[in-house]
Amino acid sequence: MSMKEGWVYLLREKDFLSGETDRYLKIGLTERDVPDRVKEHQTGNARKVMSIYEKHVPLMSAMENHLHHVYSSDRVYGEWFDLDEGRVQNELIPMIERLATEQAETKAHKEAAAELKKRYDNGTVRDPTTAETALHEAYLAAKHTHTLAKARHAIDDAKVRALIGASQSIDGVVLVKPKKQSKHFNKAAFLKSLTPEEHALCHATVTEFKAGTPKIEGVKNLKSLDAELDAEKKAADKAIATPPSLANIGGGEAARTTEAEQAHAAYLASRKAVREAEWDAERHGAALAVAIGEDREITGVVSWIREDVTTEDKWSLDLAKEHFPEKYEAHRTERPDIVEVKIGEGHPY
Repeated sequence: MSMKEGWVYLLREKDFLSGETDRYLKIGLTERDVPDRVKEHQTGNARKVMSIYEKHVPLMSAMENHLHHVYSSDRVYGEWFDLDEGRVQNELIPMIERLATEQAETKAHKEAAAELKKRYDNGTVRDPTTAETALHEAYLAAKHTHTLAKARHAIDDAKVRALIGASQSIDGVVLVKPKKQSKHFNKAAFLKSLTPEEHALCHATVTEFKAGTPKIEGVKNLKSLDAELDAEKKAADKAIATPPSLANIGGGEAARTTEAEQAHAAYLASRKAVREAEWDAERHGAALAVAIGEDREITGVVSWIREDVTTEDKWSLDLAKEHFPEKYEAHRTERPDIVEVKIGEGHPY
């Protein structure tokens, strides 16, 4: 996550001739003064661009990302949303104000956790306080809500993919694009080609400080939380008779049907719950990282081992490249393109 602060702003456009304000709203961000950004939007624009609200927030990109996901069903195109003034004043702006307060606290927690990650733990294992138990419960509730929301969103995603068929795209809904893969390094074959002496040059005994991330106890997987939803998710994936592939490239654009629009609408709507639960889990998780401090474990809540770890005969890709660049390159092979399925993040129709 980017930790940069900056401005989140809301723009409207007014027709110069009629004086009527447009129905669309831009939700944007900038590190500079908002008036300067407005001037850039005004250049070449036949309508008057107006900032109706701006807020300096602790986590600029996270704020914009959150709002864009929450209002996915209202996104028309890019950063422009179809939101009337009542929703802006009574729903959107209060949300930004609340999130800004939560961001300030979470940013402080993340910065404190980053410092704790550099330190050894003190080995202490202790019982949780009442506040820590409550924080743990809040985290688990958010984390499990996020897991369920992601599953429902994945089902909606699969339903859109199932409609693609042999086409490359569905008008305004989804697009199948080719995607390059990096070269594949055949490590097993590379190692087999080395002499014992060469093998030794690619390995070393190292002692490293390892911190990782706090391990929070009690997190359940989807099947444990909702076996029926887990089965539904798997069934949705299997229902894609012909998964999008390179064969779709050049397959033309299919007309957008009512079924496609409904599937797309469900996909956009379910993004809201995913992002809201994700944020709640993220901020409670950051608070737990600060709560454990330099201790090793809060029993039943969270553990965070930060210690030196010695690994005997550890493989090093960097050493392999350094000592045997030609052999390394000889064991890298091109991989064929794969496809990326881009489902529209708004509905310009």
